[in-house]
Amino acid sequence: MVLMEAPPHGVNSKPQVIDYYVKTLERVLGRWDAQMCINDASWDTHFGFCCDIDEETSHELARLPGVLSVRPDPDYSCVKKDYSSSIIQSSYLSSSQIGSTLLFPVGNTKHWLVRLDKPGVGVVTKAQMVDYYAQILTKVLGNEKDAQMCIYHVSWQSNFGFCCELDDECARELAGVPGVLSVQPDKNFESENKDYGVLCSRDESFPWLDLGIGLGKDL
Repeated sequence: MVLMEAPPHGVNSKPQVIDYYVKTLERVLGRWDAQMCINDASWDTHFGFCCDIDEETSHELARLPGVLSVRPDPDYSCVKKDYSSSIIQSSYLSSSQIGSTLLFPVGNTKHWLVRLDKPGVGVVTKAQMVDYYAQILTKVLGNEKDAQMCIYHVSWQSNFGFCCELDDECARELAGVPGVLSVQPDKNFESENKDYGVLCSRDESFPWLDLGIGLGKDL
């Protein structure tokens, strides 16, 4: 059983809320697997869903933004589930319990929009592009699975880049990775409409970066 924060503004109808749950779950599973493993959902007063996942995946899911807690479903055979926040205190996995395994301390991350050079020959499909982005981010985080979990939006057809959740230090390091054109705050975090097309000016990104590192180095 997964308890969730209220969905972003504009996500109101049942299909929209369930799609929000699927998008959350697909960050640790594929889209198809995420859709298939959800077996119950609450979308009006309390927010959450039940799904069939293994223990390792439940740990990864518990670390995602917007997830309040993940615990075994105590009423698996029951049709009516209790998604109220009162059960968080007895949750199997909560943010306070997994604090020691969080990639970043709670409240220490920001949302960033990363613009990239066009990838080399052979990177064509969306799956290949996402893998390429994860490899770029792995150079900073050191672990590909952590990199995949931090990415929450990608652009892969005409403009190239991704949005991710990082702390300031990692964002600075990422700006210096070859192929990265810019790293700037994602000002439209709750929107699916991202602007990967226009390179940000220096004062919109990292003022502490030297020329040639992260911004305009390949221009």
